[in-house]
This record gives sequence, C-alpha cells and structure tokens, in this order.
Amino acid sequence: MEGGKEQELQELSEEIEIILSIKDDISKEEICNFKSKFSLLSEYDIRKKISEITKNNIYLEEFEEVDIDEKIEDDNEIKDIHNDTDVINKQENSITNLVVTNEINENENGNESFKENESNENGNENESFKESEISKENENPKETVEQEETIDENSKQNIKIVYEDNKKSVEIVNEEDIPEVSFVKADIKYGQLSLEWGWNEKIDKVLICYRMDKFPTSPKDSAAFQVVVTKEDCREKGNYIINKVNEGNYYFSIYVMMECNGKTLFSKAQRRLVTNKEPVEIFYEIKIKKSLFGKVKSAEVILSTNEKEINLPQLVLIGKFGNIPIQKSDGEAVLNIDYDSITGEDLLSFDIPIENLSKNMYVKLFFVDDSNSKLYRIISPSKENLHFK
Repeated sequence: MEGGKEQELQELSEEIEIILSIKDDISKEEICNFKSKFSLLSEYDIRKKISEITKNNIYLEEFEEVDIDEKIEDDNEIKDIHNDTDVINKQENSITNLVVTNEINENENGNESFKENESNENGNENESFKESEISKENENPKETVEQEETIDENSKQNIKIVYEDNKKSVEIVNEEDIPEVSFVKADIKYGQLSLEWGWNEKIDKVLICYRMDKFPTSPKDSAAFQVVVTKEDCREKGNYIINKVNEGNYYFSIYVMMECNGKTLFSKAQRRLVTNKEPVEIFYEIKIKKSLFGKVKSAEVILSTNEKEINLPQLVLIGKFGNIPIQKSDGEAVLNIDYDSITGEDLLSFDIPIENLSKNMYVKLFFVDDSNSKLYRIISPSKENLHFK
C-alpha cells in the first residue's frame, strides 16, 4: 500500500508540474480531479503536495476552512434530527390521548345512541346508504391521485432493463452513480499520441473529447473534437491514437456512456493534460573567483534561458573527483536550487558553498525530479569550464 501511495504521489507531482508550467495556480476543480484519479491519496495529501511544490499554504488553509464548515453542518443536521424526533413524539402522544378520549365518550353515549338508532332505523338506513356512496366516491380519487404521483415520480428516474440468467430486472440509474474508467494514461512517441484507459466491468462505451485551449466544458461542448469508442471483446484496456500530433497542449476528457430509456447518460469527466512542446532550454555556467595564490575565493552558478519567462524546477549541482559526473548518483550534492522563475532578459545566480568544493572536482547540473526532462533541457558548458583545478 505504501509503495502504491508513493507512486501516486510521484504521478501527482508530475501533473502538478505540468499544470504549473502553463499557469500559476491549481484550481479547486483540478483538485477534485486529482481526488478522483488518485484513490490512495486523501484531499489533505493532495493539497499538502501542492503546497510543497508551490510554496503556498493557501491550499492547506482552504482545506481546514472546508473541514470546519462541514463539522458545523453536521452539528446542525444532528440538532435538526433531535428537533424532528421531539415533534414526532409530541404528535404521537397527542394522538394517543385523543383516541382514549374518544373511547370514553363512545362508552358514555352508547345507550342513548342505541335508542336513537332504533327509533330512526329506517331513516338512517337511507342516509347511511348515501353516506357510504359518498365515502366510496371520495376514496377512489385518493387512490387515483396516489397512483398518479407514484407514476410521476418513477417517470423522473432513468430506468434500465437488465437481463441476467434469463431473468428480467429493473435498475434505477443516476448519472452521478455511473462508474468512471479505472485509469487514464497518455504518451507521445515518434509523432503519435496514445491515450489509454482501463475498462470497468460495467462499461462498454466511452466518449472522448479534447481541445487545445482548455478542458471540454461538457460532453456536448461544440468546440471540442469528439469520438465514441466501444469496448472490444473482453479487453481490459481501451486505446485511442492521434497519428499526427500538433505542437501544443491536448486537454482530454473521457466520459462513460450509458443508454437508458432511449436517453444517453454520461459520467463525470476523467481528465488528462498532454503537453507536446519542445523542451525549454536552461543554460548554465560556473563563475569562479580566485586569490593571487590560486585559491578559490568564491564560486557561483549562473542560469539563463532564451524563453520570455519560465518557472524553474528543482535542480541540484553534483560534484565528483577526477571526472565529470554522468548521473546524480556519481557524486555528492554541492548545491541545491529550489523552485524559481527566470526571464530571457535577466540572469539568475546562486552562490556555491566553498566548503563543498575541493581541488580536481568536476560539477554538473541535474534535475531533482528526472521526469522534468520531458519539459526542460539542461544545456551544459564544456567539460573544462566545469572543473575546479
């Protein structure tokens, strides 16, 4: 379970980075999508990870406010239940008292009413006959009204006829209860975009919608490209391929489709953002100042880019004795660079702690999270310019 949660946290981090590369914040709607997609993560886990990446605690503060509001609503609901119970008990007591009083009055007036009934027997027979006819007429409309109301209520439901083991059954289907696809993955290789999802046992058809500017607003979004994909045989995974991919962002929404009474119902959207852009180039150089005796007085890393403005991912400068490091595990970290932003007009510099440097050491810059290599490319200077002699 822990391994699965760590994997989901890693995937969550990647998606957050992709979204933040396009805009500056994460919306509540996107947090809800994360909750639906990453079943092992709580909303607190998701908001905590967003806060860590964005260095903004507002996401956790919003969660605490919502939690408090929910507790207040729960308390109010409990109070309302207690109040309703008290009212019902009072009504039951009043009905009981009324029944007892009626029984006493009937016993006291029994003899008198008996005499009156004997003297007026013939007249009462006609009246009682009329009263019974009237009461029957009054009862029938009630039954009709109740039946009509039941029919009206059922007509508002989405009814699905199910045949299983030669038996006919009826299911009431609500759009909120329609199962979603179990997962969504996407990848771009050799100019092709491949979208993959997991079929649920009760799913046999999905609607795929996508746009290049934002996520589709609904299954009926006229600005979105749409295609219906039907489950083939007993395959566990569905697949949709775009052969010629344009540069830009692909905003996918997958809706599960279900037919009921000739009406098509749709599930909530499962979303996936796929970025198809050339990696942004990050340039760096090492600037060294030495004393008259050749001893290193100071050193710094200077970052630059040709883009108008970019948000930098976390970076680490690795040092190795005798030769340049090929990967992060080849040496020791001499400098960690946190999230930052840089423009094409300005340089960004970071001081390297002198105590972390030594003679005959080579340094090289790497991503802390290797998945950032899909969005960025680090351009290193020559080997000679990375050497502390």
